[in-house]
Amino acid sequence: MPTLAGVARLLALAIGDPTLAENARFAADPIPAIVHVVSATTFSVLGALQLAPGMRRRALGWHRAAGRVLAPLGLAAALSGLWMTLVYPPGPLDGSALFAMRLVAGTAMAGFVVAGLVAVRRRDFVAHGAWMTRAYAIGIGAGTQALTHVPLVLVDGLQSEASHAAAMGAGWAINVVVAEWALQRRRHVGPVMRAVVYERYGGPEVLRIAEVPRPTPGPGQVLVRVACASINAADARLMRADPFLARLANGLFRPRRRILGVDVAGIVVAVGPGVTKHAIGDAVMGDTFLDGLGGFAEHVCVSERSLVGVPEGLSFAEAAAVPLASITAISALARARLAPGASIEIYGAGGGVGTFLVQIAKARGLRVTAVCGPKSVELVRSLGADRVLDRSAGDADDERYDAVLGVNGHRPLAAHRARLAPRGTYVMVGGANAQIFEALLLGWRRFRGGEQRIEVLTLDEAPRTAELEEARALLATGALRPVIDRVFPLAEAADAMRYVERGHVRGKVVLDARSDEFGGAHPSTSS
Repeated sequence: MPTLAGVARLLALAIGDPTLAENARFAADPIPAIVHVVSATTFSVLGALQLAPGMRRRALGWHRAAGRVLAPLGLAAALSGLWMTLVYPPGPLDGSALFAMRLVAGTAMAGFVVAGLVAVRRRDFVAHGAWMTRAYAIGIGAGTQALTHVPLVLVDGLQSEASHAAAMGAGWAINVVVAEWALQRRRHVGPVMRAVVYERYGGPEVLRIAEVPRPTPGPGQVLVRVACASINAADARLMRADPFLARLANGLFRPRRRILGVDVAGIVVAVGPGVTKHAIGDAVMGDTFLDGLGGFAEHVCVSERSLVGVPEGLSFAEAAAVPLASITAISALARARLAPGASIEIYGAGGGVGTFLVQIAKARGLRVTAVCGPKSVELVRSLGADRVLDRSAGDADDERYDAVLGVNGHRPLAAHRARLAPRGTYVMVGGANAQIFEALLLGWRRFRGGEQRIEVLTLDEAPRTAELEEARALLATGALRPVIDRVFPLAEAADAMRYVERGHVRGKVVLDARSDEFGGAHPSTSS
């Protein structure tokens, strides 16, 4: 209704039709009316899409872009409405009461838009949505006012200055009451947050951004406002239910844990009963295995045993790259049982776990030969490896090692065993389904009868505090540094997962869940 009325008024002004009393006031100075009609009409149409929950879920990027247009339009509509009220002579039925109402409505709408902008800058999306809903309710008041005027048109003798003001005020009041009713219903649901969710198994296309309830920390847990989260091979495997046995832990037909994400770094914003290790405002990093994942979100509840403080000088993106990869590397080296001076080959040294393995092995005094793809050779060499071999060059290495660690690779078990010294140990850290099957079911036969050993690393859902504290100590001394390949916004999680699944990632891929401002401790302004 306001759109049609606005178009009709613009056409009347365009053709210079001063015959209608309502248009005659605007003919001499049409600028305020044109600004108001254009801004209010566009605000009404665009706002209807902007406030629709389905549009926000399916097209968050569009929602953000449209919001940058919608807020200025709302301000223009409100301020131009005030402009018209002050500069144009009153209409035939306009009195002082309606004059006051228009001033109040325009001022309130402008104030609501400003409050919405302030809230989104604070990253308070719930308050932002509430203020913009109120502004929209006033902005589309003309539509409801057309309905409240129906009795005045149908019944002779009802039209008067008082009844006209009452009908106009009723339109705004009805909209404001409905808006507050809708907001009250949302409050009963509780605070919400953005998260990357998936409701079925499959490729990256199953990932989408949605608003979900914000979790509340239980006993021994803290609520972390996530700054960054990193992607691990475990996330991709759970997303695809590959291997199929992953369905036994996460739901046979559809995922039970809808939010992926093991590694997180951020700020503690709430603590549950019994928490003593961390306090509100602490910058922390850790893994979410104990708590059912959930790191690909703006907030996550994490057991305090699974978190450590972020060392000074480490950014949130770097901190998020540390937990699972460093824990895996330290656990794999523990399985190898090596003394300082021993030799080790790390196959797959350019990836997330591999880059940590190289550095931690050197920190323990081991002689490291690293095997990686051609694009990662210089990177791995810079991490301190004694020798770096290009995997694409083939198996030209004749040296035998006290331990071989295969990280998410595709080399056959026999080829790894051929690299081992007579009493060497092969540690398998992830890998393709065929390798996992070969190692678990056939590996004992291949290694039986000799002194070589095979270890298949599996991480259960237990806190790895000691390993994470060791990684933190190495980070603090500079002996360990995370390697980050790329950083994606949280809303682009599907693209980030596609990038990871293409392979040949150097180091870690990180999701950034922050907005322009992120309050908190020392890493808050780091990249």
